[in-house]
Amino acid sequence: MNDSLVANLNNGRNTHVFNVTLIIMAILLHQSQVLFGINLSFSDIFCFVLILIMMINKEASLPVAPMIFFLIVSIIVLLSAVFFIPSIVMYNPSAISIVNDYLKLVAIFIYFITGYNLVKKRLVIKTIKWFSVSGILIGALGGVFTLFHIHFFTNLLYFDSTRFRGLMIDPNYFSVLQISAFVYFSRSEMKMRYKVAAFFLFIFSVLISGSKTGILTFIGYLAFRLCEYIFKKRKKMHVIGGQLIVVGCLLVCIPVVLTSLDFIFQYLSKVVPSFSRIQLLFTDFSGAFSENGSGRTVTWEVALRLIQLSPVIGIGIGTYSNVANELFYENHISHNTFLQLSSEWGLPLAFIFFLYVLTVLWKATTSGGSNNTNSILRDIIIILLLGSLAISLNNARILWLVLGALVSSLERNYSVDNAGDKDVQTILPIYQKEKEYDV
Repeated sequence: MNDSLVANLNNGRNTHVFNVTLIIMAILLHQSQVLFGINLSFSDIFCFVLILIMMINKEASLPVAPMIFFLIVSIIVLLSAVFFIPSIVMYNPSAISIVNDYLKLVAIFIYFITGYNLVKKRLVIKTIKWFSVSGILIGALGGVFTLFHIHFFTNLLYFDSTRFRGLMIDPNYFSVLQISAFVYFSRSEMKMRYKVAAFFLFIFSVLISGSKTGILTFIGYLAFRLCEYIFKKRKKMHVIGGQLIVVGCLLVCIPVVLTSLDFIFQYLSKVVPSFSRIQLLFTDFSGAFSENGSGRTVTWEVALRLIQLSPVIGIGIGTYSNVANELFYENHISHNTFLQLSSEWGLPLAFIFFLYVLTVLWKATTSGGSNNTNSILRDIIIILLLGSLAISLNNARILWLVLGALVSSLERNYSVDNAGDKDVQTILPIYQKEKEYDV
Protein backbone atom coordinates (compact mmCIF):
# COMPACT_ATOMS: atom_id res chain seq x y z
CA MET A 1 0.00 0.00 0.00
CA ASN A 2 2.88 2.35 0.83
CA ASP A 3 4.50 1.57 -2.52
CA SER A 4 1.23 2.38 -4.26
CA LEU A 5 0.93 5.68 -2.37
CA VAL A 6 4.50 6.66 -3.26
CA ALA A 7 3.88 5.77 -6.90
CA ASN A 8 0.73 7.93 -6.97
CA LEU A 9 2.62 10.86 -5.41
CA ASN A 10 5.39 10.52 -7.98
CA ASN A 11 2.87 10.37 -10.82
CA GLY A 12 1.13 13.47 -9.48
CA ARG A 13 4.45 15.30 -9.20
CA ASN A 14 5.45 14.27 -12.73
CA THR A 15 2.09 15.42 -14.08
CA HIS A 16 2.49 18.78 -12.34
CA VAL A 17 5.99 19.24 -13.78
CA PHE A 18 4.73 18.31 -17.26
CA ASN A 19 1.79 20.75 -17.06
CA VAL A 20 3.98 23.62 -15.84
CA THR A 21 6.49 22.96 -18.61
CA LEU A 22 3.66 22.87 -21.13
CA ILE A 23 2.25 26.21 -19.97
CA ILE A 24 5.67 27.89 -20.12
CA MET A 25 6.26 26.54 -23.62
CA ALA A 26 2.84 27.80 -24.77
CA ILE A 27 3.55 31.29 -23.39
CA LEU A 28 7.04 31.44 -24.91
CA LEU A 29 5.68 30.66 -28.37
CA HIS A 30 5.24 34.45 -28.46
CA GLN A 31 8.98 34.99 -27.97
CA SER A 32 11.74 34.83 -30.57
CA GLN A 33 15.08 36.62 -30.72
CA VAL A 34 18.35 36.34 -32.63
CA LEU A 35 21.04 34.91 -30.37
CA PHE A 36 24.52 34.10 -31.68
CA GLY A 37 23.23 34.69 -35.20
CA ILE A 38 20.40 32.15 -34.81
CA ASN A 39 16.70 32.88 -34.51
CA LEU A 40 15.87 31.13 -31.22
CA SER A 41 12.94 30.91 -28.85
CA PHE A 42 13.13 29.81 -25.23
CA SER A 43 10.06 27.72 -25.95
CA ASP A 44 12.41 25.31 -27.77
CA ILE A 45 13.95 24.29 -24.45
CA PHE A 46 10.59 23.49 -22.87
CA CYS A 47 9.34 21.71 -25.99
CA PHE A 48 12.41 19.48 -25.89
CA VAL A 49 11.77 18.79 -22.19
CA LEU A 50 8.15 17.83 -22.96
CA ILE A 51 9.06 15.35 -25.66
CA LEU A 52 11.85 13.98 -23.46
CA ILE A 53 9.42 13.38 -20.59
CA MET A 54 6.97 11.64 -22.92
CA MET A 55 9.76 9.44 -24.30
CA ILE A 56 10.96 8.50 -20.81
CA ASN A 57 7.39 7.63 -19.80
CA LYS A 58 6.92 5.73 -23.09
CA GLU A 59 4.04 8.03 -24.03
CA ALA A 60 5.53 9.35 -27.28
CA SER A 61 4.72 7.88 -30.67
CA LEU A 62 6.05 8.74 -34.11
CA PRO A 63 3.65 8.92 -37.08
CA VAL A 64 5.19 6.83 -39.85
CA ALA A 65 4.36 8.92 -42.94
CA PRO A 66 5.53 12.30 -41.52
CA MET A 67 8.70 10.62 -40.21
CA ILE A 68 9.54 9.17 -43.63
CA PHE A 69 8.82 12.52 -45.29
CA PHE A 70 11.09 14.31 -42.79
CA LEU A 71 13.93 11.88 -43.55
CA ILE A 72 13.48 12.36 -47.32
CA VAL A 73 13.47 16.15 -46.94
CA SER A 74 16.60 15.94 -44.77
CA ILE A 75 18.48 13.89 -47.35
CA ILE A 76 17.44 16.09 -50.28
CA VAL A 77 18.20 19.47 -48.70
CA LEU A 78 21.55 18.35 -47.33
CA LEU A 79 22.69 16.77 -50.61
CA SER A 80 21.58 19.84 -52.54
CA ALA A 81 23.36 22.27 -50.20
CA VAL A 82 26.59 20.29 -49.91
CA PHE A 83 27.04 18.91 -53.43
CA PHE A 84 24.60 20.32 -56.00
CA ILE A 85 24.71 24.07 -55.34
CA PRO A 86 28.55 24.31 -55.28
CA SER A 87 28.59 22.53 -58.66
CA ILE A 88 26.31 25.04 -60.42
CA VAL A 89 27.04 28.23 -58.48
CA MET A 90 30.49 29.52 -57.61
CA TYR A 91 29.66 29.43 -53.93
CA ASN A 92 30.53 27.00 -51.14
CA PRO A 93 27.94 27.10 -48.34
CA SER A 94 29.20 27.56 -44.81
CA ALA A 95 29.06 24.39 -42.74
CA ILE A 96 27.79 26.46 -39.81
CA SER A 97 24.91 27.86 -41.90
CA ILE A 98 23.90 24.39 -43.04
CA VAL A 99 24.04 23.00 -39.50
CA ASN A 100 22.05 25.96 -38.12
CA ASP A 101 19.30 25.58 -40.72
CA TYR A 102 19.17 21.82 -40.27
CA LEU A 103 18.77 22.27 -36.52
CA LYS A 104 15.77 24.50 -37.31
CA LEU A 105 14.36 21.69 -39.46
CA VAL A 106 14.83 19.20 -36.63
CA ALA A 107 13.30 21.65 -34.13
CA ILE A 108 10.09 22.18 -36.11
CA PHE A 109 9.72 18.42 -36.55
CA ILE A 110 10.02 18.04 -32.76
CA TYR A 111 7.20 20.58 -32.41
CA PHE A 112 5.14 18.51 -34.86
CA ILE A 113 5.75 15.34 -32.82
CA THR A 114 4.96 17.20 -29.59
CA GLY A 115 1.63 18.43 -30.94
CA TYR A 116 0.88 14.96 -32.29
CA ASN A 117 1.37 13.40 -28.84
CA LEU A 118 -0.36 16.14 -26.84
CA VAL A 119 -3.64 14.99 -28.39
CA LYS A 120 -3.27 11.60 -26.73
CA LYS A 121 -2.71 13.31 -23.38
CA ARG A 122 -5.75 15.55 -23.99
CA LEU A 123 -3.71 18.69 -23.44
CA VAL A 124 -4.12 20.41 -26.80
CA ILE A 125 -6.80 22.88 -25.74
CA LYS A 126 -4.86 23.67 -22.58
CA THR A 127 -1.84 24.53 -24.75
CA ILE A 128 -3.88 26.73 -27.11
CA LYS A 129 -5.60 28.39 -24.16
CA TRP A 130 -2.32 29.52 -22.57
CA PHE A 131 -0.92 30.54 -25.95
CA SER A 132 -4.02 32.68 -26.55
CA VAL A 133 -4.26 34.18 -23.05
CA SER A 134 -0.59 35.18 -23.09
CA GLY A 135 -1.11 36.58 -26.59
CA ILE A 136 -3.96 38.87 -25.57
CA LEU A 137 -2.01 40.04 -22.50
CA ILE A 138 1.00 40.95 -24.65
CA GLY A 139 -1.28 42.75 -27.11
CA ALA A 140 -2.99 44.64 -24.27
CA LEU A 141 0.41 45.63 -22.88
CA GLY A 142 1.37 46.99 -26.29
CA GLY A 143 -1.89 48.95 -26.45
CA VAL A 144 -1.23 50.57 -23.06
CA PHE A 145 2.38 51.41 -23.95
CA THR A 146 1.33 52.91 -27.29
CA LEU A 147 -1.67 54.94 -26.10
CA PHE A 148 0.11 56.38 -23.06
CA HIS A 149 3.48 56.82 -24.80
CA ILE A 150 5.33 54.64 -22.31
CA HIS A 151 8.91 54.22 -23.51
CA PHE A 152 10.12 51.44 -21.23
CA PHE A 153 11.87 48.60 -23.08
CA THR A 154 11.38 50.36 -26.40
CA ASN A 155 14.33 48.57 -28.02
CA LEU A 156 12.94 45.22 -26.90
CA LEU A 157 9.23 45.68 -27.61
CA TYR A 158 9.29 47.95 -30.66
CA PHE A 159 10.73 47.76 -34.14
CA ASP A 160 12.09 51.07 -35.39
CA SER A 161 10.71 52.69 -32.18
CA THR A 162 7.14 52.82 -33.53
CA ARG A 163 6.00 49.31 -34.53
CA PHE A 164 5.09 47.12 -31.58
CA ARG A 165 6.46 43.60 -31.95
CA GLY A 166 6.00 42.19 -28.45
CA LEU A 167 8.66 39.62 -27.70
CA MET A 168 9.07 38.64 -31.35
CA ILE A 169 11.86 39.59 -33.71
CA ASP A 170 9.46 40.87 -36.38
CA PRO A 171 6.22 42.90 -36.08
CA ASN A 172 4.66 41.03 -39.01
CA TYR A 173 5.25 37.70 -37.28
CA PHE A 174 3.86 39.20 -34.07
CA SER A 175 0.68 40.36 -35.78
CA VAL A 176 0.00 36.92 -37.32
CA LEU A 177 0.49 35.30 -33.91
CA GLN A 178 -1.99 37.76 -32.44
CA ILE A 179 -4.62 36.74 -34.99
CA SER A 180 -3.86 33.08 -34.28
CA ALA A 181 -4.48 33.72 -30.58
CA PHE A 182 -7.82 35.35 -31.41
CA VAL A 183 -9.17 32.02 -32.72
CA TYR A 184 -9.44 30.49 -29.25
CA PHE A 185 -11.57 33.38 -27.95
CA SER A 186 -13.79 33.43 -31.03
CA ARG A 187 -14.42 29.67 -30.96
CA SER A 188 -14.71 29.16 -27.20
CA GLU A 189 -18.02 29.15 -25.36
CA MET A 190 -17.93 32.49 -23.60
CA LYS A 191 -20.22 35.48 -23.41
CA MET A 192 -20.42 37.56 -26.56
CA ARG A 193 -19.21 40.73 -24.84
CA TYR A 194 -15.93 39.00 -23.97
CA LYS A 195 -15.55 37.86 -27.55
CA VAL A 196 -16.18 41.39 -28.82
CA ALA A 197 -13.66 42.81 -26.33
CA ALA A 198 -11.07 40.24 -27.46
CA PHE A 199 -11.78 41.10 -31.10
CA PHE A 200 -11.08 44.81 -30.62
CA LEU A 201 -8.03 44.15 -28.47
CA PHE A 202 -6.50 41.95 -31.15
CA ILE A 203 -7.44 44.38 -33.91
CA PHE A 204 -5.70 47.17 -32.03
CA SER A 205 -2.62 45.04 -31.36
CA VAL A 206 -2.32 44.39 -35.10
CA LEU A 207 -2.71 48.11 -35.82
CA ILE A 208 0.07 49.10 -33.41
CA SER A 209 2.35 46.59 -35.10
CA GLY A 210 2.01 48.57 -38.32
CA SER A 211 1.75 45.28 -40.22
CA LYS A 212 0.04 45.33 -43.60
CA THR A 213 0.39 41.56 -43.63
CA GLY A 214 -1.43 41.36 -40.32
CA ILE A 215 -4.35 43.49 -41.50
CA LEU A 216 -4.78 41.50 -44.71
CA THR A 217 -4.54 38.23 -42.79
CA PHE A 218 -7.18 39.40 -40.32
CA ILE A 219 -9.48 40.46 -43.17
CA GLY A 220 -8.91 37.11 -44.87
CA TYR A 221 -9.75 35.16 -41.72
CA LEU A 222 -12.90 37.21 -41.07
CA ALA A 223 -13.96 36.55 -44.68
CA PHE A 224 -13.45 32.82 -44.07
CA ARG A 225 -15.58 32.94 -40.92
CA LEU A 226 -18.29 34.88 -42.75
CA CYS A 227 -18.40 32.28 -45.54
CA GLU A 228 -18.53 29.52 -42.96
CA TYR A 229 -21.43 31.23 -41.22
CA ILE A 230 -23.35 31.78 -44.44
CA PHE A 231 -22.92 28.36 -46.03
CA LYS A 232 -22.54 25.93 -43.12
CA LYS A 233 -24.85 27.10 -40.36
CA ARG A 234 -28.60 26.70 -40.62
CA LYS A 235 -30.54 29.83 -39.75
CA LYS A 236 -34.20 30.61 -39.16
CA MET A 237 -36.02 33.04 -41.43
CA HIS A 238 -36.33 35.82 -38.83
CA VAL A 239 -32.57 35.60 -38.21
CA ILE A 240 -31.89 35.88 -41.95
CA GLY A 241 -34.23 38.87 -42.14
CA GLY A 242 -32.44 40.62 -39.29
CA GLN A 243 -29.08 39.99 -40.91
CA LEU A 244 -30.27 41.41 -44.22
CA ILE A 245 -31.38 44.57 -42.41
CA VAL A 246 -27.94 44.89 -40.80
CA VAL A 247 -26.23 44.41 -44.17
CA GLY A 248 -28.51 47.04 -45.71
CA CYS A 249 -27.61 49.54 -42.98
CA LEU A 250 -23.92 48.87 -43.53
CA LEU A 251 -24.29 49.47 -47.26
CA VAL A 252 -26.00 52.79 -46.54
CA CYS A 253 -23.14 53.80 -44.24
CA ILE A 254 -20.40 53.00 -46.78
CA PRO A 255 -20.61 56.37 -48.65
CA VAL A 256 -20.39 58.23 -45.32
CA VAL A 257 -17.33 56.23 -44.28
CA LEU A 258 -15.64 56.74 -47.65
CA THR A 259 -16.03 60.52 -47.47
CA SER A 260 -14.52 60.49 -43.98
CA LEU A 261 -11.54 58.24 -44.75
CA ASP A 262 -8.96 61.05 -44.78
CA PHE A 263 -10.06 62.28 -41.36
CA ILE A 264 -10.14 58.72 -39.96
CA PHE A 265 -6.67 57.92 -41.31
CA GLN A 266 -5.19 61.18 -39.97
CA TYR A 267 -6.67 60.56 -36.54
CA LEU A 268 -5.45 56.95 -36.40
CA SER A 269 -1.97 58.00 -37.53
CA LYS A 270 -1.79 60.49 -34.66
CA VAL A 271 -2.93 57.94 -32.09
CA VAL A 272 -0.97 55.04 -33.61
CA PRO A 273 2.07 56.32 -35.58
CA SER A 274 2.67 52.90 -37.14
CA PHE A 275 -0.76 53.10 -38.81
CA SER A 276 0.77 55.28 -41.54
CA ARG A 277 2.21 52.06 -43.04
CA ILE A 278 -1.16 50.33 -43.03
CA GLN A 279 -2.78 53.37 -44.63
CA LEU A 280 -1.02 52.43 -47.89
CA LEU A 281 -3.34 49.43 -48.22
CA PHE A 282 -6.31 51.78 -48.58
CA THR A 283 -4.71 54.63 -50.49
CA ASP A 284 -2.11 52.90 -52.71
CA PHE A 285 -2.57 49.13 -52.64
CA SER A 286 0.02 48.36 -55.32
CA GLY A 287 2.49 50.68 -53.64
CA ALA A 288 2.05 48.78 -50.39
CA PHE A 289 3.97 45.89 -51.97
CA SER A 290 6.48 47.91 -53.96
CA GLU A 291 9.81 49.29 -52.80
CA ASN A 292 8.09 52.21 -51.12
CA GLY A 293 5.90 49.78 -49.21
CA SER A 294 7.69 46.59 -48.30
CA GLY A 295 9.74 45.36 -51.28
CA ARG A 296 7.84 42.07 -51.47
CA THR A 297 7.74 42.03 -55.27
CA VAL A 298 11.55 42.00 -55.46
CA THR A 299 12.00 39.16 -52.98
CA TRP A 300 9.25 37.12 -54.65
CA GLU A 301 10.90 37.56 -58.07
CA VAL A 302 14.25 36.41 -56.66
CA ALA A 303 12.59 33.37 -55.08
CA LEU A 304 11.03 32.42 -58.41
CA ARG A 305 14.41 32.65 -60.10
CA LEU A 306 15.97 30.44 -57.45
CA ILE A 307 13.21 27.89 -58.03
CA GLN A 308 14.05 27.97 -61.75
CA LEU A 309 17.70 27.41 -60.86
CA SER A 310 16.93 24.08 -59.18
CA PRO A 311 13.25 23.17 -59.52
CA VAL A 312 13.50 19.46 -58.65
CA ILE A 313 15.75 19.24 -55.58
CA GLY A 314 15.86 22.90 -54.55
CA ILE A 315 18.91 24.81 -53.37
CA GLY A 316 19.00 23.17 -49.95
CA ILE A 317 19.31 24.73 -46.52
CA GLY A 318 21.78 27.33 -45.29
CA THR A 319 22.24 28.65 -48.83
CA TYR A 320 19.29 30.90 -49.69
CA SER A 321 20.52 34.38 -48.73
CA ASN A 322 24.07 33.90 -50.01
CA VAL A 323 23.06 32.32 -53.32
CA ALA A 324 20.43 35.05 -53.86
CA ASN A 325 23.03 37.70 -53.14
CA GLU A 326 25.63 36.01 -55.37
CA LEU A 327 23.31 35.75 -58.37
CA PHE A 328 20.76 38.54 -57.97
CA TYR A 329 22.34 40.94 -55.42
CA GLU A 330 19.44 40.43 -53.02
CA ASN A 331 20.16 38.76 -49.67
CA HIS A 332 16.68 38.83 -48.12
CA ILE A 333 14.53 35.73 -47.73
CA SER A 334 11.48 35.38 -49.96
CA HIS A 335 8.87 36.68 -47.47
CA ASN A 336 6.58 33.92 -48.71
CA THR A 337 6.49 30.47 -47.11
CA PHE A 338 5.29 28.75 -50.28
CA LEU A 339 8.13 30.21 -52.35
CA GLN A 340 10.67 29.69 -49.56
CA LEU A 341 9.97 25.97 -49.20
CA SER A 342 9.71 25.48 -52.97
CA SER A 343 13.14 27.03 -53.46
CA GLU A 344 14.78 25.12 -50.59
CA TRP A 345 13.07 21.70 -50.88
CA GLY A 346 12.32 21.69 -54.59
CA LEU A 347 8.88 21.75 -56.22
CA PRO A 348 8.00 18.04 -55.84
CA LEU A 349 8.52 17.89 -52.06
CA ALA A 350 6.95 21.31 -51.51
CA PHE A 351 3.92 20.31 -53.60
CA ILE A 352 3.49 17.06 -51.64
CA PHE A 353 3.73 18.91 -48.32
CA PHE A 354 1.23 21.65 -49.17
CA LEU A 355 -1.15 19.13 -50.72
CA TYR A 356 -0.94 17.15 -47.48
CA VAL A 357 -1.70 20.28 -45.42
CA LEU A 358 -4.68 21.17 -47.63
CA THR A 359 -5.96 17.59 -47.32
CA VAL A 360 -5.75 17.81 -43.53
CA LEU A 361 -7.63 21.14 -43.57
CA TRP A 362 -10.28 19.68 -45.87
CA LYS A 363 -10.81 16.70 -43.58
CA ALA A 364 -11.08 19.01 -40.57
CA THR A 365 -13.70 21.08 -42.39
CA THR A 366 -15.80 18.29 -43.85
CA SER A 367 -15.57 15.66 -41.09
CA GLY A 368 -18.87 14.91 -39.43
CA GLY A 369 -19.81 16.35 -36.05
CA SER A 370 -18.82 19.64 -34.47
CA ASN A 371 -15.38 19.06 -33.04
CA ASN A 372 -14.48 22.48 -31.64
CA THR A 373 -10.86 21.48 -31.04
CA ASN A 374 -10.38 20.58 -34.69
CA SER A 375 -12.00 23.86 -35.75
CA ILE A 376 -9.61 25.87 -33.57
CA LEU A 377 -6.57 23.98 -34.83
CA ARG A 378 -7.73 24.28 -38.44
CA ASP A 379 -8.36 28.03 -38.13
CA ILE A 380 -4.90 28.66 -36.68
CA ILE A 381 -3.30 26.83 -39.62
CA ILE A 382 -5.45 28.80 -42.09
CA ILE A 383 -4.34 32.08 -40.51
CA LEU A 384 -0.70 31.07 -40.66
CA LEU A 385 -1.07 30.05 -44.30
CA LEU A 386 -2.68 33.40 -45.11
CA GLY A 387 0.18 35.18 -43.37
CA SER A 388 2.59 32.93 -45.23
CA LEU A 389 1.73 34.73 -48.46
CA ALA A 390 3.72 37.76 -47.28
CA ILE A 391 6.18 36.43 -44.67
CA SER A 392 8.22 33.24 -44.35
CA LEU A 393 6.63 31.14 -41.64
CA ASN A 394 8.23 27.81 -42.55
CA ASN A 395 10.03 27.84 -39.18
CA ALA A 396 7.01 29.08 -37.20
CA ARG A 397 6.83 26.83 -34.15
CA ILE A 398 3.09 27.23 -33.58
CA LEU A 399 2.39 26.11 -37.16
CA TRP A 400 4.11 22.76 -36.74
CA LEU A 401 2.80 22.20 -33.22
CA VAL A 402 -0.81 22.77 -34.33
CA LEU A 403 -0.38 20.79 -37.56
CA GLY A 404 0.86 17.77 -35.60
CA ALA A 405 -2.06 18.08 -33.18
CA LEU A 406 -4.64 18.33 -35.97
CA VAL A 407 -3.18 15.33 -37.82
CA SER A 408 -3.36 13.25 -34.64
CA SER A 409 -6.87 14.44 -33.78
CA LEU A 410 -8.20 13.60 -37.24
CA GLU A 411 -6.62 10.15 -37.14
CA ARG A 412 -8.54 9.40 -33.96
CA ASN A 413 -11.82 10.72 -35.37
CA TYR A 414 -11.28 8.81 -38.62
CA SER A 415 -10.72 5.51 -36.83
CA VAL A 416 -14.23 5.69 -35.38
CA ASP A 417 -16.01 7.30 -38.33
CA ASN A 418 -14.85 4.49 -40.63
CA ALA A 419 -15.22 1.55 -38.25
CA GLY A 420 -17.38 -1.39 -39.30
CA ASP A 421 -20.54 -2.35 -37.41
CA LYS A 422 -18.70 -5.08 -35.51
CA ASP A 423 -15.98 -2.68 -34.43
CA VAL A 424 -18.21 0.14 -33.19
CA GLN A 425 -19.16 -1.49 -29.91
CA THR A 426 -15.48 -2.02 -29.12
CA ILE A 427 -14.14 1.35 -30.27
CA LEU A 428 -16.96 3.68 -29.17
CA PRO A 429 -16.33 3.58 -25.38
CA ILE A 430 -12.63 4.32 -25.95
CA TYR A 431 -13.47 7.06 -28.44
CA GLN A 432 -15.94 8.72 -26.05
CA LYS A 433 -13.34 8.74 -23.29
CA GLU A 434 -10.66 10.24 -25.55
CA LYS A 435 -13.04 12.94 -26.75
CA GLU A 436 -12.90 14.46 -23.27
CA TYR A 437 -9.95 16.58 -24.39
CA ASP A 438 -12.42 18.80 -26.27
CA VAL A 439 -14.04 19.95 -23.03
